[in-house]
Amino acid sequence: MKNLILIPFISVLSLFMTSCSVEPRKTVPGEYQAGQETFHRECASCHGPDAMGGNRAPKLIQEIYSSNAYSDEKISGIILNGSSSGAMPSLKGKVSDEEIKEIIKYIRYSQQSAGLGS
Repeated sequence: MKNLILIPFISVLSLFMTSCSVEPRKTVPGEYQAGQETFHRECASCHGPDAMGGNRAPKLIQEIYSSNAYSDEKISGIILNGSSSGAMPSLKGKVSDEEIKEIIKYIRYSQQSAGLGS
């Protein structure tokens, strides 16, 4: 009888935990907080806390995603339209142009803090 009660409870708890956004682990200066908040609401469930990689998407704090290799325009296009491989879905309608700019600003700050890019 107890198991019959626990199963729905565990199911609801699992759904709640997987639908929550991933919380940041690092504190950033005020000018990057809007981007950090949007990133963690929309991107961190795949790209991990602080863009350090997750189970479903790569770490963005590495040289191959730095400003030397990926322009801001390219990142913006991927956020808006999804990746050409289909691995990343489009966020069109979920984030505004301003939020995309803030996400990129936050990612660039995080990359520079890690000694990447220009």
